[in-house]
Amino acid sequence: MRTNLLAGWPAKVRAATWCIAVQGLGAIAAVGLLCSGCSGPQYAEPNPAHRFVFPGEQPPATLSQPATNLPGTPAPAPASASTTPAAVGNVGGLGLIRVGDSITVTFSDTPPNVRIEPIQVRIGEDGHIPLPLNQTIQAAGKTVRQLEKEIVDLYVPKFYKQMSVTVKTEERFYFVGGEVRNPNRFLYAGQITVLRAIDTAGGFTDFANRKRIELTRQDGRKIIVNYQKALKDPKLDPEVYPNDQIVVPRRLF
Repeated sequence: MRTNLLAGWPAKVRAATWCIAVQGLGAIAAVGLLCSGCSGPQYAEPNPAHRFVFPGEQPPATLSQPATNLPGTPAPAPASASTTPAAVGNVGGLGLIRVGDSITVTFSDTPPNVRIEPIQVRIGEDGHIPLPLNQTIQAAGKTVRQLEKEIVDLYVPKFYKQMSVTVKTEERFYFVGGEVRNPNRFLYAGQITVLRAIDTAGGFTDFANRKRIELTRQDGRKIIVNYQKALKDPKLDPEVYPNDQIVVPRRLF
């Protein structure tokens, strides 16, 4: 029927019409294949390891996983935690032994016929302490452990074959009184000067005589400090030692 309809058309027109019809059928077929592929089952590519190998062809490479826990295989070494050396602290956390400190030195592990009584001593201005058998040693500026070792080295082996020494420090305080806002006893925790000690006590009151601050040492010596001059020249701001007393007098007018 369609052939009869095209029979009367020119040859070029008939050829063009057939081309259009064929292209349309091809497009319809392609769409059908796509739709059937979407709804049909999906097939993965076969494992290349199972593919047939033709003569003379190299076998396909396979992905291998490292074997774990195989007999005779050493287990991986566990990650080692980093270690840091233990911190070496000083007794009481107060650092070095200083002038004015009170310490107790105890001797032990001496020969059976030797007994040395413990000594309690306050470190003087020169930093030395007296020891038995007319010995002296520099104590200020050292840690407790350093002082213990040096005392042992002083007696062993010169006087005894063996000895143990224990050094203990007392709590250290200084005192600030007079015309300050918070007169009190304060824990000595390290190097401090007169002006800083007054700041620790809250500073001056309105009636303070800042020109004649009295610093009294443990041995009774007194030092007069002028606040304004000490501000300009740090050399005029003396260091405070444990058990020192600072008194700010009241001005007359």
